[in-house]
Amino acid sequence: MTEICILHSLYKRDLTIYSVRKSISEHFGIYTKPSHGTVYPALKKLTENGYVNVREVISEGGRKACYYSITEKGKKYLSALILSDFSSNPSVFINDIGIKTAALGVLTADEKRQFAEQTVRFLELFELQIKNSIADEYLELDYYQSEAFRQCLNNVVSMKQFIKSLKV
Repeated sequence: MTEICILHSLYKRDLTIYSVRKSISEHFGIYTKPSHGTVYPALKKLTENGYVNVREVISEGGRKACYYSITEKGKKYLSALILSDFSSNPSVFINDIGIKTAALGVLTADEKRQFAEQTVRFLELFELQIKNSIADEYLELDYYQSEAFRQCLNNVVSMKQFIKSLKV
């Protein structure tokens, strides 16, 4: 997800690594706040793969600054990342849905519809899994486990309604 955050941050303008981290915090901070030690290697990998360009600038004071920009190849990669399958790990995919949704502005109308349909289907499957677990008498959930499952179910239903309500 760090790659989505970085590429989205570079979509509108060139940024320094400091500005990339700041942009991620501002636009995706409710989901993630990657450290410099996470952003720098990801930027390096994106650059090596041709998704990002780096331009070095020397200021009047003689300081070197590196500005990063997204390439056309990077824009296509960003769209592919947003439309890629979700993890099967619930603690990961709930967060991923939020990050991907926050980055939808870079997609075409058709891609937005595709994302919404794919996400709703995915959430419906997870909703069914949770309902089956709650109803499974052989699972023998205790009170706290049962309540946690119900809370997760409420979150999934709410997320599904949210995705359906998006203007796509």
